[in-house]
Amino acid sequence: MSLIEKTTALADGFRSLYGTTDKYSLADMKTALSGLQIHNFFDKGQSLDTTKGDNTKGLQGLTVDGWNQYLRGKVVTFSCDIEWSGYIESTLVGNRIGFEIQTTDTDNGNHWNGPWYYPHSKVGSTHLSLTQYLSDKTIKSVDSCVAYNQINSTATVKITNIKMVINPAEGGK
Repeated sequence: MSLIEKTTALADGFRSLYGTTDKYSLADMKTALSGLQIHNFFDKGQSLDTTKGDNTKGLQGLTVDGWNQYLRGKVVTFSCDIEWSGYIESTLVGNRIGFEIQTTDTDNGNHWNGPWYYPHSKVGSTHLSLTQYLSDKTIKSVDSCVAYNQINSTATVKITNIKMVINPAEGGK
């Protein structure tokens, strides 16, 4: 196996672990390896499946203490896999699928973080990934942490492989 094949496989592994589609340079991979502590802040195995009757699903695992100790002021990557069918665009709904975390800091400021996908076809699937910087303010509450189907209620939506990880390729800040 050539060096290029080995580094491509390593970069593919990082893309899978972090839920990104980014290109990784050798320097990025060195940084990622030196800070390799992949920890999903959501409990494993959570999903939203509208065929089971729900258009929302509370996500478990994220705590105020965990946020303040590990996530405050960090660059994180949110990711998930999405499948949908029966989408009909409407002005009565948000026309989006994804998940969102709302927190309140100790100065009563509200923060919303998380990825959203806006479908353009009746049927489809995608891997959704968003890298964001989280505020460095201490939070006093996690007000909501929810996966949503915000397209028409007759659509079938599945959100799986839900992740929130610190992204060492961004320097972890």
